[in-house]
Amino acid sequence: MILGVAGMIGCGKTTLSRVLAQRFGLQLALESVDDDNPWLDQFYSGTEGMRDYGLHLQLHFLSTRFKAMRRMRSMGGSWVLDRTWYEDAEIFARGLFEQGYISEADWKLYEQLYAELLHAPAARPPRMLLYLEGPLDTILERIATRGRPGERDADPEYFSALHDRYVRWISAFRKCPVLRLDVREYDVIGDPNAAEEIVGRVRKQLEGELPQTELWPAPTTPPGPGATPTSAAQTRRSRSARSA
Repeated sequence: MILGVAGMIGCGKTTLSRVLAQRFGLQLALESVDDDNPWLDQFYSGTEGMRDYGLHLQLHFLSTRFKAMRRMRSMGGSWVLDRTWYEDAEIFARGLFEQGYISEADWKLYEQLYAELLHAPAARPPRMLLYLEGPLDTILERIATRGRPGERDADPEYFSALHDRYVRWISAFRKCPVLRLDVREYDVIGDPNAAEEIVGRVRKQLEGELPQTELWPAPTTPPGPGATPTSAAQTRRSRSARSA
């Protein structure tokens, strides 16, 4: 079984992936930084390099992504996947085509190869996709305060176009069940308690399929006599009421 975690830069995918893996005792597959990609330097050498090597770059990403997926499937067990293979092709490669860095003929060839790879056993859909989403201004604010240096320095127009592609993509996504999570309500980085409600929602939908032993107990304080448990959402609502 695979749980996929998707969403654009700045949404907290990696943090949530780690939480789910620790809590449910699942194996974790983080998005890798591909230091062996021979096309990166040429692609980023300028506009011409992006046009000349855009297809090469994306084919390399596609190949290494499916190689990693095949390895995961062969190892067996259950996994949490930080970013899906769908996003590689349907958002990032498509973005280069829409920006004119990949020609129409090359894009059709890429799409044909990608469509064939989706029939491979390694590309079976995740059991569930957890999709982190939010308005662009919220995501830009988080990138500015939490993002990597390269992300913080990027042109906001890049993130605007990326955000639009994600919105279009998730609206048409039908390959597996989707749990949509608004980052304004579930800030897993700024509010650790937010992860508890997500964990509860995942377990409710996948009861009987997840490990029965949770390896990372919830960091809660035992309630006093007669008290009832309080969810993260209730806690946030009570905080809002006190501050109103």
